[in-house]
Amino acid sequence: MGEGIKTNCIGCIACSILTVAVVIISVAAIIDGYHEVVEGHVGVYFRFGALQEGITEPGVHMRQAFVTRTRHVLIRPEEERIQNLEAITKDGIEITFQGIGVLSRTRKDKVVGLIKKFGMDFKKVLIYDRIREDLRIFCAKQTIDQVYNEQFLEIVEAVKKDVEEQIIRLGDGGVEILNLVIPKPDIPQDIALNYKQVKVQWTEQLVAKQQKITEEIKKETELLKAVADARRQKEVLEIKIQERIIETEGQRNISEINNQIVRDKQNNLADIAKYAKDKEAAGNTALYSPEYVKLQVAQSLTNNTKFFFSGQDSVLGGLLSKILANKK
Repeated sequence: MGEGIKTNCIGCIACSILTVAVVIISVAAIIDGYHEVVEGHVGVYFRFGALQEGITEPGVHMRQAFVTRTRHVLIRPEEERIQNLEAITKDGIEITFQGIGVLSRTRKDKVVGLIKKFGMDFKKVLIYDRIREDLRIFCAKQTIDQVYNEQFLEIVEAVKKDVEEQIIRLGDGGVEILNLVIPKPDIPQDIALNYKQVKVQWTEQLVAKQQKITEEIKKETELLKAVADARRQKEVLEIKIQERIIETEGQRNISEINNQIVRDKQNNLADIAKYAKDKEAAGNTALYSPEYVKLQVAQSLTNNTKFFFSGQDSVLGGLLSKILANKK
């Protein structure tokens, strides 16, 4: 009986241990399977080291415990700096580009394919290494002056275009370059000093040219001002002359009007005098008729008591003869 009790105790202990082990394993499996994918990333899964096809969006997810591992892949825009990129120009000058800025983004639907083909560091292969390679090739085809001055603004466009073509060809367009910034390279000190001297001379020439342009503008402004003043004076003079002409015409019109008034007045006076004389003559003609004259002579003779005749040929005799003859 004692041995049976002992056997039961051992069995209970074994069951308890098994139960505890199962619980521990279950908790461990839950803990291991539970994971989060942070915002701006997607989750990719490796089961027994093999990349799985699916991806997960940001949030809380469960995976097969102990045999599956999760990696996060950034899909929002990411900026990277490429330091100390050395290149050699066509004329054998060594230059160094510092702080090349690359802003890129990964397409979510291409993540699994990119990792299968290029690994987790696919951006380094498709973007950063390609930029290094294309920039070195560009510099090798150009002289130091072309790289540093003449064609510097063309570098970004040329490199970016070639890298994008390679991304499409090699990576099926899985990543895209949003922006590329390539600063001016560091060049040897003696060449930089020569460029500085050239720039100083160019600046002096620019200042001289600008001064010449300023002087020309100043002279042109003075000329325009003089022309404007002359035109203004001419217009003022024309206005004054026009005023004088108008004033003279006005005075002449006034004088003509006054003269016309005087003429009209004189004509009226002459007409009045002529009319009076005509009336007076007409009145005299009617008044001094032959009968009236004879009557007046007869009355005058009756007033005299004495008459002296010196013959018919005298003045008085002749006058009487005419009067009496007319009467007959």
